Amino acid sequence: GGLLPWWIARAALRPGRRRAAAIEALRSRAIDAAQGQVDLLMAGRTSAQAASIMAADTRLAAAEDTLNRLETRGAALLFLAGQAALVGTLLIAAPLAAQGVISAPIAALALLAAMAVLEAFAPLRRGALELGRALLAARRLAPRLREQAAPAQPLPVAPAGLALHLRHLRLRYPGARQPVLDDFSLDVGAGECVALVGESGAGKSTLLSLLSGEIVAEGGHASLASGQPRTVWMSQRTELFQDSLRGNLLLAAPRATDAELMEALEAAGLGPVVAALPDGLATQLGEGGFGLSSGQARRLMLARALLRPAPLWLLDEPTEGLDRETALALLGRLRPRLAGHGTLVVTHLRREAELADRLVLLRGGRVAAEARRGTPDYLALLEQLRPD
Repeated sequence: GGLLPWWIARAALRPGRRRAAAIEALRSRAIDAAQGQVDLLMAGRTSAQAASIMAADTRLAAAEDTLNRLETRGAALLFLAGQAALVGTLLIAAPLAAQGVISAPIAALALLAAMAVLEAFAPLRRGALELGRALLAARRLAPRLREQAAPAQPLPVAPAGLALHLRHLRLRYPGARQPVLDDFSLDVGAGECVALVGESGAGKSTLLSLLSGEIVAEGGHASLASGQPRTVWMSQRTELFQDSLRGNLLLAAPRATDAELMEALEAAGLGPVVAALPDGLATQLGEGGFGLSSGQARRLMLARALLRPAPLWLLDEPTEGLDRETALALLGRLRPRLAGHGTLVVTHLRREAELADRLVLLRGGRVAAEARRGTPDYLALLEQLRPD
């Protein structure tokens, strides 16, 4: 009985891995087909995508057929082993009971034990079939489990009048030769809007990750204004869930009324769109915001950010993916909402940088230049950014 699960595990190792890989391929290709159906249709790739889905489904069916055959054989062998154990016990216990060596109750107990002993191996049979999938998952998770990164601690409170206070920050990714941030210092006053500009890879988004608590600096000092929450971060990732529009917005403000939700949607330029929907705020979204265009999804995320009364807003390219007219309208609505909040905007677009009272150029992980609104240097830095 103990050898049977081991035999099944060895035989099921490869088909189990093939099944796990086929499930992942089938899932990802089906999601790509659903979310990218317009692009696939325009590119004439719908047939090719359907063929790739069918190929993954065929591999999945073949792997499951192999595993089902192994499970059937294992069940049959386990049944035969149980019957053999029962017959063997009966052949041994019956003569001993007849000779008076053991009593009848002991003989009956031996038979019951023989019937029950192999039942313990039945769950192992099913677990052995999943060994390949389990090993594949363990191989992926093991490197992360070995990481002993210290949990991020709450940042101290910034001096009065400042929403953000950074001094001599240094951050290097594991294995990297050069630091992403090196001796970086920056202040953002309460009610001040600062645009952080620079080439891709200069460390702009890394700084936002640090301020939101996702990563920890290896040196320097950082502090934020007090509040609950202390920051609101609108990242480049569209993090929407399979729920209603209302449900996605209430993640930011669970006690907000429908009127407050619509006010935030109006500020983000999405109010007329939601008002025109038959179900309004009750409209259901698919996973990742499926059902909205990329621009509408960005505006919904902005509306969610506007619902959180934090002293510091972190905006990572807030109008990325929007056309010029929609973006300018959104920025026009956003400008009055910035009053009273410290705001750090990471951008490479001129239209977003024009929101800022001060421009800061990040290069090589350090502040290379900065300029205030109304100065020639401010206009010169704006000219370096990508036009609308």
